Amino acid sequence: MSSKNPNPQKYINFSPDDIKTYLDMLRKCVLEGSYSIARNENGQENMDFIENYKISSKREKEILLGLQFDDFCYAVENEKLDYAHEILYVFLQTA
Repeated sequence: MSSKNPNPQKYINFSPDDIKTYLDMLRKCVLEGSYSIARNENGQENMDFIENYKISSKREKEILLGLQFDDFCYAVENEKLDYAHEILYVFLQTA
């Protein structure tokens, strides 16, 4: 079991074009079915959210495809030490 990174780095200095490029890659992955949402013990928050709001896999795709660059909040290093090299992008979709 990996422990948590006590101080994961937070990133906010992205240009709109950086985020648009990331979203283009994300949309391509979603459309190709080449993505997954963690549904194991490390993804408990994801599982709780999906279950509490009764989100179907079709709705998951709609949400991901509907993200816009101005929904971006920040990026952060994965807090799991084994995955600290990963950067997680955080979006807040309000509509």
